[in-house]
Amino acid sequence: MISGIQSTNNIAMMQQTSQVRAPQLPAQEEQAVSAPNDSVSFAPQTKLEKTLATTAARAAEIEANMAPHEPGEIIVKMKPSLLQGVDNVAARYGASLIEKFDMPQGEMGAKGAEGELVHLKLPAGMTTAQAMAAMEGDSSIEYAVPNHTYQMEDFQQVGDTLTAEQLSGQGQNMPNDLNDKMWDMHNVGQNGGTVDADIDAPEAWSKTTGLPNGQGPVIAIIDSGVDYTHPELTNNILVNKGEIPDNGIDDDGDGVVDNYWGYNAYSQNGDIMDHSGHGTHVAGTIAAEGNNGAGVVGINWSASLMPIRIFNDNGSTNAAAIIRGINYATSHGARITTNSWGGGGANEAIKEAFERSNCLHMMSAGNTGTNNDVHPHYPSDYDLPNNIAVAATDRNDQLASFSCYGEKNVDVAAPGKDILSTVPGGKYAVYSGTSMATPHVTGAVGLLLAQDPTMSNDEIKERIMSGGDKLPQLEGKVGSGARLNVNGALEYDYQGNIAK
Repeated sequence: MISGIQSTNNIAMMQQTSQVRAPQLPAQEEQAVSAPNDSVSFAPQTKLEKTLATTAARAAEIEANMAPHEPGEIIVKMKPSLLQGVDNVAARYGASLIEKFDMPQGEMGAKGAEGELVHLKLPAGMTTAQAMAAMEGDSSIEYAVPNHTYQMEDFQQVGDTLTAEQLSGQGQNMPNDLNDKMWDMHNVGQNGGTVDADIDAPEAWSKTTGLPNGQGPVIAIIDSGVDYTHPELTNNILVNKGEIPDNGIDDDGDGVVDNYWGYNAYSQNGDIMDHSGHGTHVAGTIAAEGNNGAGVVGINWSASLMPIRIFNDNGSTNAAAIIRGINYATSHGARITTNSWGGGGANEAIKEAFERSNCLHMMSAGNTGTNNDVHPHYPSDYDLPNNIAVAATDRNDQLASFSCYGEKNVDVAAPGKDILSTVPGGKYAVYSGTSMATPHVTGAVGLLLAQDPTMSNDEIKERIMSGGDKLPQLEGKVGSGARLNVNGALEYDYQGNIAK
C-alpha cells in the first residue's frame, strides 16, 4: 500500500455501547444526597462521582466515537482567567500532572501567552471519555482532548536501495550530481515521462542554491528522524553548538540532554537517528548537498536542517510528542517545518501548536486517494494561516493515483511518485507518496527565504501557489490548480506575472 506516515485514526471509528465503568476515585469532600422531604438519605458521593454520574451518557457518546489514544491520559487547555492553579484543577479530577507544554507565542500574537496546555494522567479506572465529558462543563477549562496515537505505515519503495557508486555515470548534468533518475528536478522525458513535467530546479539554481549551514532559514524536519551521518546530509544539518554531544549533560540548559544533532520529541532526548528511512528520504529532497560529484542533489544545495524525531522505533507516536516537536522547532529558531505524516481525526492541541508557531508548515495531503474536502485529513486540513497542504503528481503531470486532493483543503501539487533521494546508511532509494511531494515545496520555500529572508508567510504562500505551473488536470483538485515550479515562485512578481 502506498503511503507516507499515516495516523491510526484512519481506522474506522470504534463503536462501544457498554456501560461506562465506575472509576476508582480518590477521597474527596463528600456531600450527602437526600430525598426532597429529607426522609430518606442515600449513600454519600464525592463531587467528582456526582459529575461523572450526571455526564455518563455524554461519556458513552464520546467513547463510541473515540479515535485511538493513550488510555488514561488527557491533554487539557486551561482558560487564562484560571486562578486556582493547574495542580488544583488536576486534583479536582484525581489526576496527576505529566507535563506542562511550553507553548510559544508565535502567529497567535498576545493570545499565545494565554492559558496553559497540560498533559494529565487520570486516576485508575477513569477513562479519557469520562474525563472529557466531565470537563466539558468546567469553567476553568477551554478544551480537553485525547492524547491521540499515530502509527507509521509502510510507504512504497520502488526498486532496490543503491549506493553512490551504483548511481554514478548515469547521464548526470547540471549540477554534477543531478542524476537522470531525478525527473522531478529536471524532466527531459526519461523513462516515459513528459518533457518539463518538473519543478524547473536547474532554472531556479541559476538564481540561488541556498545558503551555507547556519546562514539561511532553519528547516525543521518533523518526521522519523534523519541519518545525520549520511555524507549528503551531514554538512547541511544545523548542530546545536551549545551542546556537547554524547556527554550525558544538558549543556545548554534547554531541558534536553545531548540534543546536538536535533531533538527526539518522543523520547525527549537527542537520539534522532532514523531507522525507517522516511525522514532521511524527506531530508535528501530538501537539501542533499549539491554539486559534490556523487549521489543526488537536493533543492537546496546548502541548508540548515533541524531533525525532529516524533516516532519511536516501532513507528508509533502520540499527540504529546507531536506538540513537543512543533514547540521545539519554534523555540529553537526554525523558520520552516515539513510534516510528511498525518491522518485521522482533528486534535485541537496539535492545531494550536501549529497556529502558535511563527513557522510556515508544509503538510502532506495523504495517500488514500480521497477528497480531503469530504473526508478530512489532518494536520493538512487544519484551517491555518501558516500551512501549505501538498498533493502528489507523477512524471507525466498527472495526479498520482494514491494522492489525496481537495480544492478547498489542498493548496498545491508537487512530484511525489518515483522520487529518488537519500536513505540511511549512506544509500539511496526511490519512494512514492505525498510524503515525498511535501519536501519539494519545503525545499522551494527554503530557496525563497534564502533569496529574501524578509518574506512573510502570506507572501511565500502566494508565490508557491501562483508561481506554479497551472494544469487543467489539477483544476478542482488543488486550490491553486498548479504543480510546484520553484523557478516560477522565485520570479513571481505579485502582479500575476512570472518572468520567463
